[in-house]
Amino acid sequence: MAFVLIEHRVGDFERFKQVFLADAARRERLGSRGGVVYRVADDPGNVIVVIEWGTVEAAREFAGSLELEEAVEWASSDVTTPRVTVLDFALESPR
Repeated sequence: MAFVLIEHRVGDFERFKQVFLADAARRERLGSRGGVVYRVADDPGNVIVVIEWGTVEAAREFAGSLELEEAVEWASSDVTTPRVTVLDFALESPR
């Protein structure tokens, strides 16, 4: 199990939400197992997206794709450059 973590600012969260939801079918075709969006509590324009992938290779392919760059550009303002990180699952804590 692997994840792509995307951190960036959005100027208009509703627009971001529309783009993110409309992109779900494409992400699924590429092998995504789903994703979640977080907003920083003290800075709601700062958005963190976590998308799950079956393998690190699939996550890396998505993270390096031109389509990801385009989707982020459509959904975000030009305030900051998005930070994209590929994570490999290592450990789960018991509740």
